[in-house]
This record gives sequence, structure tokens and C-alpha cells, in this order.
Amino acid sequence: MKDYNPKQVNTQLNAEQQAIKDFRIAEYQRKYGIKSEDKVNQDTPNPQGVFQVQLQALARRLVENASNLTNKKKKGEIDNHKFAANMAVIERGVNELGAFSQAAQKAMDNYNENLKNGTLSYGMDQFDEGVLQGLNKGTVELQVDDEGRVLLGGKAHNPLRGDFDVNIYDVNNIPAPVPKIKPINLLLDPVAQQLGVDENGNPLLKVDQYGNKMYDSGPYESHAKEVLDFSQNALETLGTNGVRSYLADHMQLPQSQVKEMVEDTAYTDPDGTEWDNRGTAEAFASIAEYIGNKYNRQQRPHPDTIAKMAKLKANKIAQQKGIRPEEVSFNEALGISSPAPGQTDVVAEESISEQPLIPSVPMVPVQKPTMLDASTNPADILAESKADQGVPEENVEISAEELIKKYS
Repeated sequence: MKDYNPKQVNTQLNAEQQAIKDFRIAEYQRKYGIKSEDKVNQDTPNPQGVFQVQLQALARRLVENASNLTNKKKKGEIDNHKFAANMAVIERGVNELGAFSQAAQKAMDNYNENLKNGTLSYGMDQFDEGVLQGLNKGTVELQVDDEGRVLLGGKAHNPLRGDFDVNIYDVNNIPAPVPKIKPINLLLDPVAQQLGVDENGNPLLKVDQYGNKMYDSGPYESHAKEVLDFSQNALETLGTNGVRSYLADHMQLPQSQVKEMVEDTAYTDPDGTEWDNRGTAEAFASIAEYIGNKYNRQQRPHPDTIAKMAKLKANKIAQQKGIRPEEVSFNEALGISSPAPGQTDVVAEESISEQPLIPSVPMVPVQKPTMLDASTNPADILAESKADQGVPEENVEISAEELIKKYS
């Protein structure tokens, strides 16, 4: 994903997202679009009220079973071994009922809060959402099977697949809502801006193969490990639900594709990096592409390099004109045109700032053309200057302060 527009992702829905949206709108209207006259003249109890009634009924049933079991033991109708075994089943049911009721109530509350606020993710598995809507509507309820085990059972609806049966025995399998994550540009744009720069936002100092100092934030490829480390930490923090939201809400992948990717576990990408699932790998590739698109490489020469290049050029110009290097102006040494008559200083300064100062070199490529001879590199100029002027190598280096003093 090269770019991201948070406004577009909310308006350009794919077919599956539209079906999910319609599914949620219908539930929202059922729960929150009730007229005043309907509130004071209900046909049936609220499904969540029914859930509490069911819970109380099941609790009473377990208590009665325990009481009956105790009476049978007192009457000698069952031995100690059978009493202990059956009582263990009842105690397990009591514990399960408490855990199920708390988990189901929490899941319903969270789902309804996100439904009301419009913050549900399109990455949420629609079997999970169907169960939570079933709890809302009362088609999924707490039950106790013939062996005394508590479960959530009933019928639910998936807007993409249709009706399905629900039989949840493990409380950890009660689904939770998946909320949308925040717009990704808030998280990723600062990362792109911080690559290759110091704490003040200035590009880092580097030295190219000719010994020239450069301020250069570097090519994006040089930050691959930083981007990988950041992305892995971010994706771990987001978790599976965050990855679902990223894929569906920001990359706008169909929910069925998100489901397939997230359930493709222990995935190794083409680069050999291992991920917990293919969805996470896809999210990383998208994050890396987005950051790369936002990254703006910063390059500028160090003042010492500008001074050195100007001195070398001044020596060459002086030799061609038969004058002393000190007589070559600062602007001429840097290849900067003097302001034309009537040109303001501001325009002249803008003109100067737009002109590059040194040629490109292999280790630190400069994107703009140079004012020096494009066919010449600094090493060649240095060798030529020493041969023509008899200047030792250690005398060629010059500071920016000295350059300004001599050539201004």
C-alpha cells in the first residue's frame, strides 16, 4: 500500500464490507432505533434480560441437582463413589456457568458499545460476530447438556455464509469484538520522518569514497532493519485483531481474504522471515511499502566539502585565467551566477539555494546535477590541482570559514 486516505477507506467499501455494514445497521436499528411508544409497550422481554433469566434458571437447576444428589446419598440410593463423581460434575458446572456468564456478558457489552459507536472492524470474523448478535437476539443462549456441561448453544447468522449452529463448550472460545485501529498515517508517518536523521531532524554525517563529508539520511533500502524491527514490534503490539483491522479497514481486503490469511499460521515469507500467520506478513509488506513511499531522502554537502570543492575549482579557474586563486570570487568558484541587474537579493539567494554544489559519487549519490563538470569527480580535480599548482595534499583541505575569507 503506497498511500492511505482515511476518508476514502470509509466510503469505498468492497462487496463483503457492504454486506457486513448492512448486517450491523440492521442490528443497530433493532437495538437502538426503537421509538418511544415501542419502549413503553414491548411485545417481548429484552434479549439481554432473557439472558439473565436463563442464567438464574440454570443456577437454580444446578443447586437442585446438588440437593437431590445429597438426599439420595442420605437415603442410601447411591454409594460414596457415585456421589463424589456426580457432585464433581455439578461443581464443574457451577464454575463453568460463572465463567460463561461473565465472558458472555462482557463480550455482549463490548460488542454493543462498538456497534453503537461505529468502531467495529470489517476484519472481524463474521462467525464470531454472528454469535454475539445471536446473544443479543436470544437465539444463542446458555445451556447445560445431558452430562451437566455448560455451553453456549443455538443458531446464529453470518451475513456472508448464512445460518450456522453454535455449540461453544470452551469459555475461551467465546468471541470478542474486533475494534478498528486508529488511522495508520498517525503511526507510520513519524517513522518515515525519523529514518536516517538525528534528534534534531538533521540528516546524519557520512563520508563518501573520495573523503568528502556529506549530510545524508541514506537510501530507503539502508533502513530495512529499522523498518523490520519497528514493524514487528508494532504488529506484535496490535495483535491478531489489530492485524485483522489493518488488512480490512486500511488495506480494504475482503473479509474472506483476511480470514484466509490470518488462519494460514506459521508462515514464512519469500525473504525467509517467519511470521505467526500470513496476514501479519502481508501487513508488514504493506507497512514497509507505505513508509518507503513517505520517506524523503535528505542530502546536502558538509561546509568543509563545499569549501574544498570551491578551492579546487578556484585553482582551476585561476590557472585558466592566469590570475591568483584568491582573485576568483566566491560565486564563480561555486559556479553561481551573479545577480542580474535589478534582481533582488532574495531572488538571488533563492537561485543560489537551488543550485547543487558537488558532483555525485558512488557511495553517496546526489540526485540533482552538479554545477561542476559532470564528467569530473573530486579525486580527479584534486590530482589535477596538485599537479598544476604544486600543492601538497594536506594543503588542499580548507575550512568553510577560510573559503569565505579568501573568496568573498
